Amino acid sequence: MRMLTVFLLLLTGAVSAQIAPSSAPLTLERALALGPEASATVLSARAALEAAQRTEARVAADPASLRVDRVSAETARADAERSLAAALAANRVSVAGAVFDALEADTAVDVATLDAAIREQTLQAERARLQAGAATDLDVAKAENAYRTAEATLTDATTQRTLAHNTLASLIGREVASVSPVVEVPALQDLDSYRQQADQTNAGLLAARGAERLAEAQLQAADNDFSSRSQIQDARDAHADAQRHVGEVARTLDLAVRGAHANAEAAAAAYRNAEAADTTAERDLAAARARLDAGSISPLAFRSSELTRAQAAQSLQSARHALILRIYTLEQVVAGG
Repeated sequence: MRMLTVFLLLLTGAVSAQIAPSSAPLTLERALALGPEASATVLSARAALEAAQRTEARVAADPASLRVDRVSAETARADAERSLAAALAANRVSVAGAVFDALEADTAVDVATLDAAIREQTLQAERARLQAGAATDLDVAKAENAYRTAEATLTDATTQRTLAHNTLASLIGREVASVSPVVEVPALQDLDSYRQQADQTNAGLLAARGAERLAEAQLQAADNDFSSRSQIQDARDAHADAQRHVGEVARTLDLAVRGAHANAEAAAAAYRNAEAADTTAERDLAAARARLDAGSISPLAFRSSELTRAQAAQSLQSARHALILRIYTLEQVVAGG
């Protein structure tokens, strides 16, 4: 009995260790690795692929199987592979977006906290000036209103942070204690590179080509003396329709890739502008610190410079996340997710 008790205690400890959130900050890479394992869509696509692989192996091993049967099984397996790849691409966009939302929500709380502290300090200063006869009741009322607004913003930001972390936790299947900032931005390739990738790997386009090959095999199987003229004509029409569909899918895909690449380029330009603004704010803050040390500005004025710098960094973070998401979305379009 004692041994059983010890075993249960050890088991309980092991399970608790698995359930408890890790104290280490969650990285984007780790979140992207966890996301597919918690996605019903991805798991379903994996199961469909395994089933298609079993069917293809069974048909290939059957000496009595027809060419049409083999092509059909091969096409189904290839479609399942591409569906899984598309599901993984879509999951990456969703999980990355949730990571970025959580990070931006954390930053919003930090900025709102600093703003509320400055508004409170400003209110106290206005009250002191009122006592000294250097301010009016209206000045104090304005400061009070600004402080209440800042407090409300902080409360809302805190709520949104909780929601963002909960959403991220639901997508990766575990609680999130904290999230590690993302600083690396993937390279944006030229348009032609993405167009070539789409032509070779896009799930929808390759599925259309697979359907065209299957229609061709069915036409070859029907084009003989055992088939009526109407059956042969139906097979020819189906093959022609499949060929036209390949062309339509290719044109639609090319437009989508071009549009997604243009969006990514626009996000890259916005990111460069945010970098420049952040650099300027950093220099301004350094100058303000020097002036504060020299006694040229008040501590409250310096804190306002700190807020401006924090807001610039916040905008840079948002621009970086937007660029990464645009690149991920572009790659999702290429994959067919």
